[in-house]
Amino acid sequence: MPNLNTAIVQALPISFPGIQEQQRIARFVGVLDDRITLLRETNVTLEAIAQALFKSWFVDFDPVRAKMEGRAPEGMDEATAALFPDALEESELGWVPKGWLPIRLDSFLELAYGKALKAENRIPGPVPVYGSGGITGWHEKPLIDSPSIIVGRKGTVGSLYWESRPFYPIDTVFYVKAKRPLTYCHQLLKTLGLHDMDTDAAVPGLNRENVYRLLVPDAPANVLAVFDASANALRNSIDHSEAQAQTLSTLRDTLLPRLISGQLRLSDTMAEMPMEAA
Repeated sequence: MPNLNTAIVQALPISFPGIQEQQRIARFVGVLDDRITLLRETNVTLEAIAQALFKSWFVDFDPVRAKMEGRAPEGMDEATAALFPDALEESELGWVPKGWLPIRLDSFLELAYGKALKAENRIPGPVPVYGSGGITGWHEKPLIDSPSIIVGRKGTVGSLYWESRPFYPIDTVFYVKAKRPLTYCHQLLKTLGLHDMDTDAAVPGLNRENVYRLLVPDAPANVLAVFDASANALRNSIDHSEAQAQTLSTLRDTLLPRLISGQLRLSDTMAEMPMEAA
């Protein structure tokens, strides 16, 4: 009966470079890994900046409170500061900027259903397939051609992912259609505690009608536009860095087996690498 045991595996012949070449390969791979780590750490920082700006403007209302105290709001020019009121008023949500009375989430945001796509029906391609746990595979054609936000519906309830590329959301997620800037909607959804809104069924699920009933302050369009301009600049930087990190990861994973097997020499690799990666 065919079998595989440790004796057979140990007897397999393998080839590998000498210790000095191994050390050179390790240094080379280490440089790539360090660069990938730096790019992704930078993205974490950029995302934190966007979150902090959203919280300051739309949760803590710092510009409004500063004007109430006779101070100039920090980190903004006079034209931007003028967009914020100088008083708070009481509402169902507590104290909100004057004129920003609460509205339902579904007045400007729709959670659209994804579509089933079994693994055996996926044709390999460049399109990320999203489930509630994130990217679950790749496909030939997208379901959605424009940037959007993916929201976990079944399984990992309330998970959130931003995707700038065309993508395919499967039936365990929602994707966002919005009448307000996606950058604003992305940060807003992070503050609503969606992960705590599961239906307590056998399979955890997010009921979009429960989400739609949530109330949020009705910030004016001109304030949202200024926020979107800043958040979009951060998002563009994040997308660029992530693309670089993915390119370097692919380069590393492609070259490493060939370097170890001796199919490729490190000197040849360095000569052919993009200057940015090197």
